[in-house]
Amino acid sequence: MRRPLLLLLLAALPLSAWGDKGHRATCTLALAGLPPEVRAWYAGREAEVEAHASDPDHWRRDRKEGPRHFMDLEPYGGPDHLPRTLEEARDRIGGDFYRKGVVPWIIQDRWRDLVEAFRSGDAARVALATSILSHYVADAHVPLHTTENHDGQATDQRGVHSRWETGLVGRYVHPEALRPLPAEADPRFLERPWNWLRAAHALVPQLLEDDREADRTTPRDGSGTPARTRAYWQIFWSRQGPVVTRQLQMAGKHLGDAILSAWIAAGRPAL
Repeated sequence: MRRPLLLLLLAALPLSAWGDKGHRATCTLALAGLPPEVRAWYAGREAEVEAHASDPDHWRRDRKEGPRHFMDLEPYGGPDHLPRTLEEARDRIGGDFYRKGVVPWIIQDRWRDLVEAFRSGDAARVALATSILSHYVADAHVPLHTTENHDGQATDQRGVHSRWETGLVGRYVHPEALRPLPAEADPRFLERPWNWLRAAHALVPQLLEDDREADRTTPRDGSGTPARTRAYWQIFWSRQGPVVTRQLQMAGKHLGDAILSAWIAAGRPAL
């Protein structure tokens, strides 16, 4: 990726995925799945990695930050027609391509930062680079980060974004109950973010349908505003709980793959 293109990124609607709890869980799962020789780099720094995992959500005063957290797939003709370079994205949909999101390219850049951190031999630098990479990896697993209808605004379901990724996680996800998956070396890791986006995008229609179904139990106040009850949350979780859990676990797995692959790319350095 040519970095000068990143200087073109301007403000887009900032999205906050998973909330602090989900981002921390992604890091916990990833570190638990690492082989011992890589996990040693994080010994005593696990809490540090988790603590900084939500940092990019606090950078949104930077006008370039918003688009780094998502990618709208519809402008490119859907998940099977995505550009692989920023130049291709610009050529296909014009100068405002950056407003459609650039998360896969940001993941590539932050992964390269982690490779350099391992090469430096500085465990503190490795921990911070892992935290920042983890955020964007996790964001790419959120279904509503892959669609123009990112908050249900096109289907009269405003707020579904936070209800899915923060409301359900905050109420029902217990990180200690999530199962870490072993990290695997992936020599083609830089190609993988597009696969994650396609898989997440396929989940959008059912997610929206399940929110509508749960909302049928929701009374309205005098102004017509939904007053979501415990029944809404229970129904939504019964339908989407397995999806939330799987996406969190896959985010942890893919972060673990990223860490292991970066360590190998750096020459398998010993701590």
